[in-house]
Amino acid sequence: MPVHTYLQNVERLGSLVTRSRFGRVVLLLMAVASFVIGFVYHTLAMQRGAESPVLFEVTQNISVLLGFFALWLLFAKRFNSRQSSPARIFWTVLVFGILFILAASLTTSIFRGDDPELIDIFQAESEFNNGIPRVLTTIIRSSLLSIIGVFFSLYALFRIRELVLFKRTKTSQRNWNFLMAAMAVFSLTFFMKSPQDESLNVLQSIALLPAVGLMVINSLRASWIVYFNFKQKLISISLSLVVLFCLLISLGMTSLPAPSPYLSDMFVYMRFYNYVLYMFILLTVCFGILYCTASLLLLLFHLPTTGDFQRREHERAVMHALTDLVNQAFDSEKLYSKIASSPVEAGSAVSAWLAVADVQSGSLRPNLVASYNIDSGYVDRVVDSTALYDEASSVGSSVLIGDALTDHRLDVRAGDGFGSLLAVPLITRDEVLGVLFVTKDVTHGFEQDDIDSIQIYAAQAAIAMDNARLFEEQLEKERLTRELDIAREVQRKLLPQSLPSLHGVTLAASNVSAERVGGDYYDFLQLDEDRLSIIIGDVSGKGASAAFYMAEMQGIFQSTSRLAPRPIEFLKHANAALSGSLEKNVFISVIYGLLDLKKEEFIIGRAGHCPAATINLNGEAKYLRPSGIGLGLDRGALFDKALQEERISLQPGDVFVLYTDGIIESRNSEGEEYGYERLLNALQSYRYEDATGIHEALLNDLNSFLGQEIYDDDMTLVVIKWHGIHLSTPSPKSQKSVTLSVPVEPTS
Repeated sequence: MPVHTYLQNVERLGSLVTRSRFGRVVLLLMAVASFVIGFVYHTLAMQRGAESPVLFEVTQNISVLLGFFALWLLFAKRFNSRQSSPARIFWTVLVFGILFILAASLTTSIFRGDDPELIDIFQAESEFNNGIPRVLTTIIRSSLLSIIGVFFSLYALFRIRELVLFKRTKTSQRNWNFLMAAMAVFSLTFFMKSPQDESLNVLQSIALLPAVGLMVINSLRASWIVYFNFKQKLISISLSLVVLFCLLISLGMTSLPAPSPYLSDMFVYMRFYNYVLYMFILLTVCFGILYCTASLLLLLFHLPTTGDFQRREHERAVMHALTDLVNQAFDSEKLYSKIASSPVEAGSAVSAWLAVADVQSGSLRPNLVASYNIDSGYVDRVVDSTALYDEASSVGSSVLIGDALTDHRLDVRAGDGFGSLLAVPLITRDEVLGVLFVTKDVTHGFEQDDIDSIQIYAAQAAIAMDNARLFEEQLEKERLTRELDIAREVQRKLLPQSLPSLHGVTLAASNVSAERVGGDYYDFLQLDEDRLSIIIGDVSGKGASAAFYMAEMQGIFQSTSRLAPRPIEFLKHANAALSGSLEKNVFISVIYGLLDLKKEEFIIGRAGHCPAATINLNGEAKYLRPSGIGLGLDRGALFDKALQEERISLQPGDVFVLYTDGIIESRNSEGEEYGYERLLNALQSYRYEDATGIHEALLNDLNSFLGQEIYDDDMTLVVIKWHGIHLSTPSPKSQKSVTLSVPVEPTS
C-alpha cells in the first residue's frame, strides 16, 4: 500500500474514533497518561542516579509516542473540519510561534540556579548527569517544554497543511503525506538513542535527505499569497521576520544576541526528555522556518502585483453583481446604469457610458442611456458616438482609440482628462443591442487584459439586456393573452347559449375559432311563435379585429331582424349600418334566413357567403345560391341591386346546412380540400338523422378527412331539419342546445 494511502487510511480511522465524545476522551486520557509516565520515569531515574532498565525505557518511549499519536488524532479532528482564510491561518501560525517562543523561554528560566552544584546556570547540559536529571526542576522544565513543543508542532503542522493544500491537487496532497511519513521515519531512527549523542549515523543521514527534500517541495506551495492585499502582505512580512529571528536564535543558527539567555536551551531539555519527540519537534520547527522564509520571499516578490490582484478582485465582484443583475434586474434604467458603472468600479476605466439604438423610433442616431463619472452633455459635444457606434456594430468587435487627441471622431484637448477610448459592442444572438464606451485619462491606457475584461463585461451586459427585453416581451405577451382570454369569454357569450325549441324543427350548431377569438358568427332569434330568423356570417380575416366586427354584427342582427325580418330588407339595413365602421379591406359574408312555420317556407338571402346546402327526404341535394355581395364591399346602390332572396316550400325531411368556408376549405395532410362535393355526399348519407345526428355526422366526417380536430380557419356549422307540423318531433332536450364555442389553439 502506498505511504500516502496508508496515512489517509489512518486519518479516516482517527476520524471514526474521534467522532464520538467517548473516543475523544479516551485519546485525551492516553495523552495525559503518556506524559505522566514520562515524568515518573525521569523522577525514578533521578532518585536512583542511574539509567533505568531497558524495559522501563522502552515502555516510556512507546507511551510518549502513543500519547503524541493520540494528540495527533485530536488535532486532526479539530482542524480537518475548519475552513479559514489563508491570511487568518498564516497570521495565527506566526502569532502562535511567537507565543511558543515566549512560553518556552519563560519555562526555561524558572527556578534557574536552585542547585549550587551546577557548573553553569546558562547551560542546560549541566543540569543532566549522563542523561539523568540532577534536580526535580529540570524534570519539570523538560516535561513542560516537551508538552509546549508537542502542541506547537501539531498546531503549526495542521495550520501549515491548510496553506500547503490551498487549491489542492492530488500531487500536493501526496507530497504532504510523503513529508509527514519522512519526518516520522527520521524521528523513529532515534528510538532508544542516548540524548548525549548528537551525531547522526548513516541510517539517520539517509532518512534525513527525503525529509529535507520534501520540506523544500512543500515550502514552495504558497499560492495563497496572491490573494493578500497590500496591507496583509506587510503585516505578514513583519510577523515572519519576528518569528524567523526568534526560531533561528533558539536553534543557534545565528550569531545575533538572543532576546533571552535561556532561549537557546529549550531544545536541550526536550532532547533529554525524549529523543524521538525532540527530533519531530525540531523537524517541525525547521520546516516552519523554511516555510516562513519561502513565504517571506514570495510576499516580497508579490508586493508589486498587489494592485493588479486587487483590480481582479474588483472585476470579480463586479462580474458577480452583473450576473445577479442578469437574473433579477429587469428595470431598464437600473440595468443601463449598472452596465455603465461596472468597468469603472472594477478599475478598468475612468469613465463610461452606454449607447443603445432606438429601432422603434426609426432614428439612426444611438441614444446615450446611461453614463458614469462623465457628463452626458459633454459626451454629446466631444464624441461622435454615432460613427463609433456604427463602426463597432458593423465589425462586431471592439474599437480602440489609443490617442484621443489625434482621432477625428473626438473633439478633445490636452488637459480634458480624455486620453484613450474603447468602444465595445454588446452582442447577443448575432444582434447588436448597444455599445459600451469606456475611457482612460492617459493615452494608450488600455492594455490587452483591460480590453479582455471589458469585453467580458460587455458579453454579460448583452445577456442582461437581452433577458430584460425578453422579460418585457413576455409581460406584453401575457397581457395580450389575458386580454384575448377576456375577449374570448365575451365572444362566447355573444353566441347562443341555447337553441330555440320549435314544433316540427330540430336545430344544431357549433363554432370553433382557429385562434383565441374569431370572426365567425351565427345566431337565432324567435320573432314570434311561428317565425325564426337565422343568421351565419364570416368576417374577412381572423383574430381580435374580426371578433370586434363579429360583435357589431351580433348587435345589428338582434335589433334589425325584428324591424326588417325579410332577408333582402335585413341585408340592406345591415350593409347601411356597417358601412360607416368597416375598414376598406374588411367585409362580412352573411346568409340570413327566415323560417316561417305557419306558411311552411324558408326564405334565405345571401351576401357573398358560401351557398347553403339542402337535401330532401328523397336524397336530392343541391346548393342554394341567391345572388348578393358581401356586406361592406359596396356602400351604394350596387349592393341593393345585386341582392336576391330564395323562397323554399318546406316538405317533411328537408335539411338545410349553413356553414362558413372553414368547413369546405379545410385541407388534410396531403393538401386536399374537403370541398363542396364531399359535404353533399356526407349529407346524403346521414339525411335520415335529426339535426343533432346530422351535425355530429358531418363533423365526424370532416375530422376523419383531416385526421385531426384542429382547424386552420374559423369553423361554424348550423343544421336545420324540418320534420313537419303534424309529425312527432324530438324534445328540446335532445337537440344540440349549446354551441361548441370554445376555441382551440391555432395550427401553424
